[in-house]
Amino acid sequence: MPKLGIEPVRRQQLIDATIASIHQDGFQDATVARISRRAGLSVGLVNHYFDGKTDLLEATMQMLVDQTLSDIESGMAAGTTARDKLIGFTAGNFAPGQRSPEAISAWLSFYAQVPEHDGFARIHRAFDRALFDLLQPVLADVMAPDQVDHAAHTLIALMYGLWLRHAHDSERIGLRLIHTIAREHVETLAPLDS
Repeated sequence: MPKLGIEPVRRQQLIDATIASIHQDGFQDATVARISRRAGLSVGLVNHYFDGKTDLLEATMQMLVDQTLSDIESGMAAGTTARDKLIGFTAGNFAPGQRSPEAISAWLSFYAQVPEHDGFARIHRAFDRALFDLLQPVLADVMAPDQVDHAAHTLIALMYGLWLRHAHDSERIGLRLIHTIAREHVETLAPLDS
């Protein structure tokens, strides 16, 4: 838990520096010393604004999750039909902030640690639940109730897979291809008149 009275600007500086350090130095070498140096703050301030490195890392992952959910919610809010909302969901997963080299490095590093780290696993489970909760009411408008869960899990898995493929090979798996694949799948869930 972050300590009370923390200045949001300093916290954000440390989170941004953590993402940069993971990208530049690798997850294991993103030390408190390197992070604080990148942030232009003293090492002691990490423990002032966070309850140690673990808390800082969890706050960083949570910030990435929050930004992704915000991008997805914005994409969905722009739609008026179920189909448009589902396409907005897919587009939100590929908003510019989700595709920066720094964000990709951080996401891949955090996901690799999920099986070993209870805090990251908890954040990941909550993220999956939030994605499911966003999709469920939209899908419920265009399909039978017994199909909604399966369709939501499939669309989430498709987005994870496309994001991972794009992260590893953005030349071959570019945005145009991603949006085509996503649109084709959405059209099977919510035809054009949905």
